[in-house]
Amino acid sequence: MGASGGWTLARVAALSLVVALLAPVNPMLLVTVPLAVMLLAFQPGRVLSFLLAVFLLWLAFLPVEGTTPLWYGERAWSLIAAGAFVLATLAWPNARLALRSIAAVALGFVGFALYGLVRPESLDRLDWWMASELRWTARVVAGWMSAAEPDTLVGTLAASVEDMVELQIVLYPSLLALATIAALGIAWFITVRLAGSEGAVGPLREFRFNDQLIWVMIGGLVLFLLPVGQLAGRVGQNALAFMGGLYVLRGAAILVWIMPAVAISAWWVLLWAMLALLFYPLVLGLALVLGVSDTWLDLRARLSGSEGTHGST
Repeated sequence: MGASGGWTLARVAALSLVVALLAPVNPMLLVTVPLAVMLLAFQPGRVLSFLLAVFLLWLAFLPVEGTTPLWYGERAWSLIAAGAFVLATLAWPNARLALRSIAAVALGFVGFALYGLVRPESLDRLDWWMASELRWTARVVAGWMSAAEPDTLVGTLAASVEDMVELQIVLYPSLLALATIAALGIAWFITVRLAGSEGAVGPLREFRFNDQLIWVMIGGLVLFLLPVGQLAGRVGQNALAFMGGLYVLRGAAILVWIMPAVAISAWWVLLWAMLALLFYPLVLGLALVLGVSDTWLDLRARLSGSEGTHGST
């Protein structure tokens, strides 16, 4: 495997970590269901791909005893996101993976919102089950961590787990959206590789999305700040969290882009990586500022002295 192949696998591993850390539902479903749908849609003539897709769907929808609305909800979301990604790919075959994934998530939430208008009680029950599941998980984790000495780092974290889960309950739609974008990237990578092609997941340094999405962040800020009701305020919070995550990633892409100018050897790269881990709050804040600023400044084009790709996706 060449160096480019190694970096590609590293990017896929990073996407897998994002899914595992952020997904408020079963992370395997977010990958396997879209993978099965993509194999059926884009490799219909391959027998092995068809059999793999059928097997993955059989595993995902294998009936279990005592199913809850959350069981149906997470599978419905995975199917909707996968179908929306296929539609986005057919509509914009040459668009960046990020654009197609964001479009798929947006279509998925529109679909759930329309369903909520028809059956609001179903979404209320799903929301209740999601909150219950997250609180139960937090209690289990806190119980395991509380066995440590109170003065240790683990003991300190145990005291804040249940407080953190309340924030997660409010923001789980945005966390689900970010995890789904990462999961679609993994599924697309596997689909393309099974077809014998490369280049499914581009380098982080090239990551960008449509500049018009800044209005989603501005709209979320307005809803969050204005006294427009609890539901609208929660929508604003999730819009801010979702776009904040995307802009942090865009800022990280800019930092990676300028890395060759400040890291002349592998040891310098290691040093900068260690400093980033030690001062991660500052690094995240810097990445967010750079990502938002890139909407208007197109920093990579300015720093390279070339004509910008402002507004590209």
